[in-house]
Amino acid sequence: MAKETGKKTEHSAERTVVSESSPPESAGGSGTGLDEWTEHLEELRRRIIAVLAVFTAVTVPAFALSEKLAAFLMAPVADLGVVLYTFNPAEKFLAYLHLAVWTGVIFSAPFCLLQIGLFVWPALKGKERRWTVAALLVVPVLFITGSGLAYRFLSPVVLRFFLLFATGDGVQPLWGFREYLGMLYALMLAAGLLLQTPLLLLFSFVLGITTPKSVARFRPHIILLIFLVAAICTPPDVISQVALGVPLYLLFELTLFIGRFLPRSGSPGRDT
Repeated sequence: MAKETGKKTEHSAERTVVSESSPPESAGGSGTGLDEWTEHLEELRRRIIAVLAVFTAVTVPAFALSEKLAAFLMAPVADLGVVLYTFNPAEKFLAYLHLAVWTGVIFSAPFCLLQIGLFVWPALKGKERRWTVAALLVVPVLFITGSGLAYRFLSPVVLRFFLLFATGDGVQPLWGFREYLGMLYALMLAAGLLLQTPLLLLFSFVLGITTPKSVARFRPHIILLIFLVAAICTPPDVISQVALGVPLYLLFELTLFIGRFLPRSGSPGRDT
């Protein structure tokens, strides 16, 4: 009995020494900060995996339906009576593969924006949360609107110009299937992205970063910038640049007009 009591006393003394020598978890806050970073990275990893899963879930069926998607995208050139050709055995397959990937990117983009919003949501405050929700709703609508306008109105103008230019001296056009889809992708993507700029400008007005009056003073420079961006984002012809630049300029003027009636927070932009 005396030996057992001595052993228990030794074990309790060892536990006491270990507990006293180990530092508390909250000392210095280093453990807590590391745990928070680990949680954030783990949450980010889960959301990236979710976005990739949605992208894959859209891309695979899109490849199976690539023939119907290609027929839909070929409508602008079909109305002009132009026949598209392939110039190597793998061209059509690669074109369908790119079509499926772009379809996955476009249709998974709203879900990706939602995951970004949910990731930063805990760090946002009341007004910031309202504007974040508004942005998550408006950005996909603007992108789809810009891409749809490019498909319906911009691409026929560009294609008709190229067709008339090609047949002016008796040279018959021979258009490639993959090149046509690439040009149409570029027009739709450029229109969808450029249509986001009014939203950024409106946010700068609301947050008090600048004012419509201040931006209007740089109207000549902004007009030059608009057509420069349109020249970069479109095929190298004047018709495409004008067809994209003029609507963007009108949208810029509409944004300035709407910005005059928006409430502002923070310090106003400098007007001097």
